[in-house]
This record gives sequence, C-alpha cells and structure tokens, in this order.
Amino acid sequence: MRCWSAVNIYWYWPFPHRGENALALGLLRPDDHLTVHSLASRFGEQLTGTSVRYDIRRELPEPRPRSRGSVRWLGSRALTYSERAGRRLRAVRGGGFDICHIHSLNYFTDGIALAPLHRHAAVVSSVNDVVPHERRIPHAVENRLLSVLYRQAGHLVVYHERLRTQLHDEFGVGRDRISVVPHPVLSAQPPADGSVTNGAPTVLFFGTFRRNKGIRVLLDAIRRLDGLAEVRFVFAGRGDADLERAVREAAASDRRIEADIRYIENDERAKLYRRADLVVLPYTAFASQSGVLADAYAYHAPILATDVGAVGDTVRDDGTGWVIDPGDPEALAAGIQRALADDEGRRAARSSAAAAAERQSYPAVAARLRAIYRSVLDLPKETGK
Repeated sequence: MRCWSAVNIYWYWPFPHRGENALALGLLRPDDHLTVHSLASRFGEQLTGTSVRYDIRRELPEPRPRSRGSVRWLGSRALTYSERAGRRLRAVRGGGFDICHIHSLNYFTDGIALAPLHRHAAVVSSVNDVVPHERRIPHAVENRLLSVLYRQAGHLVVYHERLRTQLHDEFGVGRDRISVVPHPVLSAQPPADGSVTNGAPTVLFFGTFRRNKGIRVLLDAIRRLDGLAEVRFVFAGRGDADLERAVREAAASDRRIEADIRYIENDERAKLYRRADLVVLPYTAFASQSGVLADAYAYHAPILATDVGAVGDTVRDDGTGWVIDPGDPEALAAGIQRALADDEGRRAARSSAAAAAERQSYPAVAARLRAIYRSVLDLPKETGK
C-alpha cells in the first residue's frame, strides 16, 4: 500500500482564481507534484519559497470572439471544447498522474471525453452547477447529457449537502460517489470593529451581471424603498450589456445608486466588502453555491439572500443573515429594510460569518480534499503533515 508522499496530481482548471495557490499549499506535501492546466490568458503563479512542486501549463485554447448564439459562435465553441479535451487527455496519458481532478465540467463534450481518462488516473470532478443556471437546449436533451456526464465524472465533489441530494435524486448518482466540501474562504481583513456604517448604510451587489442574478428585481425593490433616502446601493461588476445599461440608467435617475461597472481588482473588491453593511444575493435561479457568499464570509459581511441553490440553506444553517423567496421585489425591499434596521442582527451575522470563514479556510478545505484523494486511491489515513 502506498503512502501519501510522491502523489502526482493533475488539475484541469481552465479558469484558476486567486485562491488556487492557497488550496495547493494546503493540499500538497513535500514529495507531491501538482500540474494545473489552464487557459493561456488566465493568471496564476507557480508557488515559490515552498517545498512543494506546483506547475501551471497555460495552453488551453479559447473560442474566437463571435456574436453570441450565431452559427460561427457555436462552431467556434465546439471546436475549442474538443481541442481542450484532447489536450487534457494527452496531458493525463503522458503525465503519470495518480489523480486527475476536473475542476470545470462541460456537459456537451465531457460525457464522452472523460471516459478515456479512467485508464490513466483516478478521476475526481467538482460539480459547481448541478444544472446550468440558464438552459439553452430542450430539458430532456440536457438531462440526458448531464446523466451521461455524471456517470463518467468519477468521484464527485460538491459544495453543499443540498447539491449532493440533487445529484442523487435527479440523476441517480450514488451518495457514496459524492463528497461534500464547503466553498473555501480566503483569509481577509474584515472591519476591525465589526461594524462599517459611517454615514449612509451601504448595500452591496457584487458579481457578474447575469439574468439569473436578480438585478432587475433588486432595482425594482430599490424603487419601493424611496423612504430610505440615506442608503447607498452599490452595484459592482460587469456582464450582460442590457443589465449594465439598466443599472447605469437607474444610477443616473437615483442618487442613492452607485454603478461600478468594470472588472473589480482584488484590492478594490476588499474595499467594497469592508464598506458594506449588507451584501445582497437576490438570485432568481441558481443551481450551485455562490462565490460571492464566500467573499462575504471572508469580510464577515451580513447577507440577505434568496432561497435558491445551496445559498439559502447555507445562510440559514450558518446564521449569517436573512433568507427570502426569489423573484419578489416587495419581499426583497422589506428584507433590506428589516436587515438595515436590525443592528443586533447584523452584528450576530458578522460573528457567525467569522466562524464560518474559519471552518471554511483554505487549509481546512484542502485537508478535506486531500482526504478524498486518499480515499479514492485507497491510501491509509494520514497521521500527520
């Protein structure tokens, strides 16, 4: 039976993010080796000043810019995804890897493309979205593709028990093939006094502007809050052009609304969260866990969220804020007003978010992921680092 040392790990992660280094640091041991396969344009640096080996191969292709939904757009994407799958297979086939962890699944291609990987390594896959947030093909066809995908995706990792239940109930995946690992939370510097109000209270919407994010519902709710004259509503991020336009128009006609529509760098993101008295997640449809929620935890920010995906359950379970029904601007307006008036409730939510952030730190999550790898490889439990 092998020991943990000298385990060779491959991560297929086209879109690595700022937490990648922290996860790798918590996961790896001195004799391990990790290769991250990502898009050529994506950031991420090799670890330095440590005893672990960590390489990044920035070579995965990206689709050419095309009009969304056009025949050329579809063709470009099909060719790109096929090429990515081919490069992934060649990397795993020739790399001598023990674990192949797919961090980003594509249900159009991976139902077929993942099958050959099992001949070369133990396959683990992160399921970020059990079903797509926006469905583009007939429901029956999509479910068939997803069913095939999950059969081929090896051991599955999800962010919440609710997502494991959804995989089991809707796609027949055995619970023993699914592990729950919470969304990791980066170490951050929250407001020192646990309260950030300095003048007008600030309500923050942060993230990609997509139709399922409830932006129009939030704008409608703000209009219903005309009595809250001193509240600031900050929209930060970018995305669909029509939603960007709607936020800009709202900001032009309502002095309480601030539109910060651009890519937000990490230091600017930190300032936004530290200024926030309340973070709103008014999503109308969601099939996963939210990275925005993890960011809010990092800065110990109180949360008002809708009951979609794993978001509502997480906020309720952790005691980090308030949960309302999705798609209801009146309920959203009332929820914002109630949360801003509840100073004690927000302090309690901040304290709970701090505790959740500690439980979901990158070292803690990395330890759980490492234990999954050991189980998949049928290795003994570790007795120490």
